[in-house]
Amino acid sequence: MSLLPALALFGTLGTPELLIILFILVLIFGASKLPQLGGAVGRTIRNFKSEMKDGLAEEPKDAKTTPSSAAEQARFCPSCGAPVGDEGAKFCAKCGKSF
Repeated sequence: MSLLPALALFGTLGTPELLIILFILVLIFGASKLPQLGGAVGRTIRNFKSEMKDGLAEEPKDAKTTPSSAAEQARFCPSCGAPVGDEGAKFCAKCGKSF
């Protein structure tokens, strides 16, 4: 079942339609509540995106792609997360902090 015929019933939203929707929102919530509502929607979207990134970062990797020796594993700075190229390095080249 295709979603296209159902979406075609609604058409496209132009400027007049968006103005009508904004007017209805002002009537329902009041002009003073709209910035709070917009901020809440923005925070919700940011939280959702960060949780999606965290979820992707925590996925287990396949055994085939995991380096088998410590020499093959890349080192990263605990402060800024930059890769450390030199094995004997004691300071991060990006942020300058020691590790």
